[in-house]
Amino acid sequence: MRTIFFTALLLMFFNAQASAQDCPDFFRFVDFGLRAADGTVHRGGPTYRAEGFDGQALLIRELTICRQVRELAVDGRGNPIPVVTSIDYDPEKTGIDLMELRLEAVDDIASETERNASGHRARLEQPNIVTTQGSNYLCASFEGSDSFSCQLVSPFGGNLALVVHCTRSACRMPVLAVKDNIAAAASWRPSEAAMKHPGAWASEIADRVRQVHGFLAPLSS
Repeated sequence: MRTIFFTALLLMFFNAQASAQDCPDFFRFVDFGLRAADGTVHRGGPTYRAEGFDGQALLIRELTICRQVRELAVDGRGNPIPVVTSIDYDPEKTGIDLMELRLEAVDDIASETERNASGHRARLEQPNIVTTQGSNYLCASFEGSDSFSCQLVSPFGGNLALVVHCTRSACRMPVLAVKDNIAAAASWRPSEAAMKHPGAWASEIADRVRQVHGFLAPLSS
């Protein structure tokens, strides 16, 4: 009896996992869903294009995670608009020279951004720290270190923290608040020219963040 019960639990678990990623065969838009008072998620949240304005597919399909909801919206051509928890844009389709660009639904965007910013703020309080400041960024690195962190003014507005962390091999932006419940994550390789001077590194980070905004903003509705 115990074996039957355990097997049933396993089947329920794997069925739930499969249904969470059971996306339609074709879609042009995705919906990040709207959470009701009882915690259930329905259609009607922020919508993003899954294809460019030229009809070219933008997403890495196998990394798109869909929710199971009772009824999906459809676009103007009758194609379903799946409700998703996360999507990954194909870096080559962004035109920004990225390694990764992901959008993900989050429960508490303020907590996510503050958690990401805490290490940078602690670094600013340490001795032997070198700071680089501009009109829209404050960067910090330990003297002689190859790691670098910058807090920037978000191109999406608002007062939520935006911090990018860099080493010589990669820059990572773990949390960029793009909506009340949607965070973007991106990574890229810093250029050789940027790594030669803190000011150039900071300027390149700020420019890359602006480019991410420039790619995402037109795709949202």
